[in-house]
Amino acid sequence: MADDPSIGVGLFNRGLYWEAHEAWEHEWVPDRQGRDAGFYKGLIQVAAGCLHYGRHNRRGAINKWRSGAGYLRPYLPVHRRLRLDALVGSVDAYLAAMDGGGWPDLEMPRIAYE
Repeated sequence: MADDPSIGVGLFNRGLYWEAHEAWEHEWVPDRQGRDAGFYKGLIQVAAGCLHYGRHNRRGAINKWRSGAGYLRPYLPVHRRLRLDALVGSVDAYLAAMDGGGWPDLEMPRIAYE
């Protein structure tokens, strides 16, 4: 049963987005229809968006960030002690920045605990 996002958070906060994605997927897969399904799916997609950003894949970053933030919104402001409001706020700002021309210089988010 999905119940511990902390391993993925540590990886994510170190910029290891693929590894964070994998850790959260490990938590999500056994309980894909459970109450935290959207929570884990949102974290997974935000991490994938950060990975795409690092690879200069605008379309991939936008798509994953948009869907990830959408999955996380029902869990705002805090879920499982994670400050999701700050994470979603960062993603919203990234989406706005990606809407302009050129490639924005964004500092990737960190996930904070309550």
